Amino acid sequence: MLTKKQRKILKVLEEFILKKGYSPSVRELGKELGLSSPATIHSYLLALERKGYIKRAGREIKILHTPLFFKEKIEIPLVGLVPAGYPKEVFENLGENIEIPEWISRGKSKKNLFCIQVEGKSMIDAYIDDGDIVILEKANTASSGEMVLALLDDGSVTLKRLKLEKDGIYLIPENPEFKPIKIENLKIIGKVIGVIRRY
Repeated sequence: MLTKKQRKILKVLEEFILKKGYSPSVRELGKELGLSSPATIHSYLLALERKGYIKRAGREIKILHTPLFFKEKIEIPLVGLVPAGYPKEVFENLGENIEIPEWISRGKSKKNLFCIQVEGKSMIDAYIDDGDIVILEKANTASSGEMVLALLDDGSVTLKRLKLEKDGIYLIPENPEFKPIKIENLKIIGKVIGVIRRY
């Protein structure tokens, strides 16, 4: 069982290795943790090694388990079936939560995240298929090229790629069988940050 501090150090260590591809030095790890004492860092590494979470060989540190980075989960609300096809008037909170990997939410506020279940195949070339769970961050603005959940003038919602052109605003499908939608008043509900597929 890890203490709170050991868990924090293990997460920082895992993320450093996953991001940079090599083990941090004691000084680098101290900088990441805001600790200045090498002896303190050595004691934490020794504790993690004794508990079987890491193995040290010189400067090299090996992670001996599935990283916390991938294992930890958070719950976010599922808000209904949203078409990735023709716009549809279905967008309601189902009162259900979906578990997602915690790493997807890095740098984002959990309270601003929600997910939808997609209905339709207009985003298939962006690897979003019928039945997929799409994770979004609440937003009211987006850049051209981002995938967004948009509220249309008639009150319907759709998942498409936003394209800002000189002659107007378009919601572009990622499937040649569907046509772009030109809109006058754009209202963004959220921006896509991830996809979960159930096989």
